Amino acid sequence: MGAFLSLSLLSGCEAPLNMEAVDAARELPIHRTDRYQAVARNDANVVIVGNQGVILYSSDKGTSWQRNEIPDWPALIDVAACPNGSFVALAFAPLVFVSSDNGATWVPRPIPTTESPQALTCSPDNKIWVVGAYTNRWTSSDAGESWVESTDDEDVLLTTVQFFDADNGVITGEFGTVMFTTDGGNSWNTMAPLVDEFYPQTTYFKNSSEGWVAGLGGVILYTNDGGQTWVSQDTETVVPLYGIAEIGRSMFAVGGEGTVLKYDGDLWRLFDHGKAIRLYIRAIAALDDARAIIAGVRGTLHIIDAEGV
Repeated sequence: MGAFLSLSLLSGCEAPLNMEAVDAARELPIHRTDRYQAVARNDANVVIVGNQGVILYSSDKGTSWQRNEIPDWPALIDVAACPNGSFVALAFAPLVFVSSDNGATWVPRPIPTTESPQALTCSPDNKIWVVGAYTNRWTSSDAGESWVESTDDEDVLLTTVQFFDADNGVITGEFGTVMFTTDGGNSWNTMAPLVDEFYPQTTYFKNSSEGWVAGLGGVILYTNDGGQTWVSQDTETVVPLYGIAEIGRSMFAVGGEGTVLKYDGDLWRLFDHGKAIRLYIRAIAALDDARAIIAGVRGTLHIIDAEGV
């Protein structure tokens, strides 16, 4: 009887759940449960995508945000801005979503495949390019309404794709795979594999000659001859790296444990961004020559000064 009274008294003292606060938190554009995967910018318009169909979009370079949640919660893994002003987002489903109003609404476009897509980009001629399993490459010249598929029939997962201009582009993937095109993607030339079959998590090329790949263990490799040779550049970290971007005249990389690196010409040094981030940063993009936006797990979303704090 005494134990029952004690439990009754304890339950009577329990504070009621403040549902108004819960509802207010749900109305905010950024949720603590969000896991952002990629970011893209087109002029002042910025789009961020994440797991469970989450899309954030801003028309003022990240000063304010609005939120979209795609029905059925697809796992969104990449996003790109097209020269014509549209945005394209990639779901693992496989689906591409296209927005012509800067992220406010999205139209689904299925990719006719059973293979798993991994990354996408929009080339200078507004073609959508998607890469994925078994060296598959899919391209669409009509905003995803129809697709052309090509493959080398190799058991290789392609994980990044980038075009520098209308003719030249690069794809990277597992087993140190590096592929270049000089004819707008009509054909792809496979280069010698990266040292130790290094698996890039992210790739960034300034042009067809100079580029970087990064991945596990804080490893960053650099080429200045179009992937003919690569050198390892020193970094002040061993955490995995997931994103590389050029901010102004400087190169930045982001990764685990809230890490941001800045390249000083000799070394990728730990960069003091002034934010309390303990978990990984997945994405980075330039807002202008002096600022970058970074995004990651648990609703991590910040604008940082490229000069540091």
